[in-house]
Amino acid sequence: DLNIFTGFLASKGRTSEIDTLQFEELKEYQVYLEKKYNSPNSIRRRIQALRLFFDYLIKENLYDENPIKKMLTSPKVVDKPKPTFFHIIRKLHGHIRSQIESSHLHEKLIHQRNELILHLIYEGGLKVSDLERLHISHLMLKEDKYRVLLTPEKRDPISITLPEVSTEIVQEYLKALETGKNRDKIDFSEVLFNANPYRILSGGLSARGIEVIFKEFSKQLNTTITAKNLRQACIFKWLIQELPESRIKEWMGVQPQYSLAPFKELLTEDPTKYCFLNLEAHGE
Repeated sequence: DLNIFTGFLASKGRTSEIDTLQFEELKEYQVYLEKKYNSPNSIRRRIQALRLFFDYLIKENLYDENPIKKMLTSPKVVDKPKPTFFHIIRKLHGHIRSQIESSHLHEKLIHQRNELILHLIYEGGLKVSDLERLHISHLMLKEDKYRVLLTPEKRDPISITLPEVSTEIVQEYLKALETGKNRDKIDFSEVLFNANPYRILSGGLSARGIEVIFKEFSKQLNTTITAKNLRQACIFKWLIQELPESRIKEWMGVQPQYSLAPFKELLTEDPTKYCFLNLEAHGE
């Protein structure tokens, strides 16, 4: 985001020396952003990056005041949720189960990993960033249900309870993962893994890797499925289950003042369309 600003200055033949920065240049930058980006949130983010940068300079006694605070920004826009519909989620789950049942050894393990990803996002509401950092020790079994411990970098740890239908999925995967690690003579602590068609390559799975998996699912099922929309479906499910809003917000990783109104409005408009249930064990 800061590079976009320095690139703007360079395109105007201006220096990026902080001491020579004029407020007029900041106003020109805002106009430049408004022409370049259609999303108000994209504009806000790039201006916020500058605001944080100048706050840092002030803290280090390198600048007197924050000039970004004088800039006007577009109001934050909350996009309407676009969840993956439940019949598509059930279809995806059945598709993965058929892949598991018709495969063996390493290929089967890959499909079991993908099934776990589906459960962690749809049943647990995990973000892709949560999945990247998830370790085996973060999956804790208590009274026939798994709790997933999340350790965000800038917030206190939280734990999310998976429904009982996910218990067997998790247990089968962890057992198969241990067998696969021994077979490929590799060891790691992450829950997920990166692999080629023949062996496990490393522990952990990047956001890009997860995105590729869902693009492949979308192609196979002739639809569009993303981790983001699958997670939104989970939030609708929690609301339908009448979980306390405070718990939903905690599991979402948002502030108490975050509004669930966009989800509630859609539920009110068409409750049958946005009706979501837990996945049954093995997609039956």
